[in-house]
Amino acid sequence: MQLALKEIDLKTSWIKPGKKSFIYKEVIDSTLDIALSIDNQKNSVGKIVICDNQLSGKGSYNKSWYSEPYKDLTFSIILGSRNNFQQNLIDETCETIINILKKSKIIAYQKKPNDIYVNNKKIAGILLSNIQNKANRPYQALSIGINVNSNFDLKKIDKNAKVNSTSFFKELKIITKREKVLVEILETIDKIIQKQINR
Repeated sequence: MQLALKEIDLKTSWIKPGKKSFIYKEVIDSTLDIALSIDNQKNSVGKIVICDNQLSGKGSYNKSWYSEPYKDLTFSIILGSRNNFQQNLIDETCETIINILKKSKIIAYQKKPNDIYVNNKKIAGILLSNIQNKANRPYQALSIGINVNSNFDLKKIDKNAKVNSTSFFKELKIITKREKVLVEILETIDKIIQKQINR
């Protein structure tokens, strides 16, 4: 089932609030590619590129990120070039997701620099990416992949995978509403971004 984005009314300040927060594509190669496009970096800062079926998700060190269509969350926040975010944005985003998992009684931890694990199985990954612009200031995007209702075996999909994956569904044995997780993540990250740019 498609994400019900029209039902979401974000209570945010830096991230675009209200009902015009999202650039939605049902099927795309990567949300990151769209988020880092020059046009979006200039005209859509604060918006979230999100999809239901990401065909070529990107992880750290040029690895792939796998998600199950219409069951997980894969999105990228367009950060622009006005601020130069660093590892502490990744760390605080990881902490946000760990706390959300904890509310569901899922105990998770950050595996530096940018992955979240539950019992040695990967449940989420965060990627802070940038490209240089002509003024030598990086255009940036924060990408998040989190396994919500998927039930795949990562080692069967990726023969090179050193660890397996898990999800809310695998841990809880119930379906979790993706929209609720998405809103909680974005509204907390909004506060993190505001705090970091006001330091």
